[in-house]
Amino acid sequence: MKNKNQGNSFYSNAVMGTAGRLLYLLSRVGLPPLILHFVTLEEYGLWSTCFLLISYVSMGAFGVSNVYIRYVAEYNVKEQYSSINGLVSTGLLLTFIFSLLALGGVWLSMPLILKSFNVAPKLQDTAQVLILGTLATMLLDMTLGAFAYVLHGLQKIAQQTLVWIISFLLETALIVALLYNGYGVNSLLWAFFARYIFSTLVYVVLCYQAIPGLKISLRQVKREYFSRFLHYGGILQLSGLLSIFMYSIERLIAGHLSGLAAVAVLDLGQKFPVMASQVFSSMNANFLPAITEAHSLGKKEEIQRMYAQGLRYLNLFNGLAMGFLAPFATWLLAAWMGHADHLDNTIMVMVCACAGYQLNVLTGPLSAYFQGINQPARTFGYLGWQMIFIIVGMLLAWRYLSFDVVIVAEIVMLARILSALIYLLRGNYLLGVSFWRFLKSVMWPGIMPYAFGYGIMNALQPWLGGLNVNRWYLIMILAAIGLVYTLQTMGFFYAFMCNKEEQSLIRQKLSRRKS
Repeated sequence: MKNKNQGNSFYSNAVMGTAGRLLYLLSRVGLPPLILHFVTLEEYGLWSTCFLLISYVSMGAFGVSNVYIRYVAEYNVKEQYSSINGLVSTGLLLTFIFSLLALGGVWLSMPLILKSFNVAPKLQDTAQVLILGTLATMLLDMTLGAFAYVLHGLQKIAQQTLVWIISFLLETALIVALLYNGYGVNSLLWAFFARYIFSTLVYVVLCYQAIPGLKISLRQVKREYFSRFLHYGGILQLSGLLSIFMYSIERLIAGHLSGLAAVAVLDLGQKFPVMASQVFSSMNANFLPAITEAHSLGKKEEIQRMYAQGLRYLNLFNGLAMGFLAPFATWLLAAWMGHADHLDNTIMVMVCACAGYQLNVLTGPLSAYFQGINQPARTFGYLGWQMIFIIVGMLLAWRYLSFDVVIVAEIVMLARILSALIYLLRGNYLLGVSFWRFLKSVMWPGIMPYAFGYGIMNALQPWLGGLNVNRWYLIMILAAIGLVYTLQTMGFFYAFMCNKEEQSLIRQKLSRRKS
């Protein structure tokens, strides 16, 4: 009975996380045009700069969240609630000290920061308020966000995600209301602050409801919990920093070799594939606590089942998105950007990004497995192979080809695909998943959508190529084509790639969602 409940929890967590990520991305896409109607471009650039600074400071606590998630899941299944008290108390102390140092450092460095970003004298007072305000809010979330990670470790991810959805919708509503009431760029700061105050308070209440014996105090701080953050968290910290570097390495290479125009082409061409991969990669957040729990209970077969099934549907849904984006890249970019310069290169970059990011997302469950069994150093394998293939590709391109943005995109695409396959095949061997099972159950569902996408595109290309309509009509046409493509692809998957047991399970899930 417990396995069934765990499976239902994993499914509902994945659905809620994916839906929440999609809604968040849609809200972020719609806000900038409205904001720019009320604030100047310079003020909006200042607000964007605040988040650039935040991203660098927040790297200092990259591995903390996974420490909470992994060990809360383990302590919970073993009913070691006093250990949860110690872990959270120690983590809060560490992040509080880090937050004080970071805030003080930025405050002392403020003149240098303002000078580095060439902030106009008339905006310097506003800049100080925005920078310190956003940083303080982020550090508050980084510290007291521990309670959100505790909920994650308890596998109450759907509950946590619901609070997150309400909080960013509250932020969106406050931004609109404050802008219309004349608060200008400060509207963004107040809404940002209100969002995190609301979510933090709710997370604290939910944690105390979930763990009635939860106690936070300095007496709970112990050396053994420091080692959790410094050793396990330190490895994940380094892995996370390398992941960020490898995630954007093509921009660094293209910018150095071809200039800022190449960086812009990469940014535009990768926009849709990156957004699609972020929507479905939210499913990966469910694996770490679930695998940790199963590992703590010695359920190796349950881990194998969860891993193989998770990979299957993760690849299916990513393939469904990428299998439409790649063949229809020309018309999607035309509807979004118009016929601008470098559109041909942007199309090629988008096609390359689809396959590369699809395989990149597939490494998430295996990395969660290594983290869940307390072997986080093995996650470096994927990054290491990726770096080797990029170096080899760049050397071959330097010897036999000429560098341009498309060559760089192709090299990185191949590096991501090959390194992900090596990483996954190694993980499959350790987990006892055969090559043929992996090929049939995981890879084919992710490849199949491309056949439908390119088939529909080739059938409609003469008609689409002759269209002379405005962007809005083109968007509606693409939406209709996308709906037909989705129904055909998912119908084929259900009818020909699922056995009777899986078909029955899908019908049960759909009927449950409808009810």
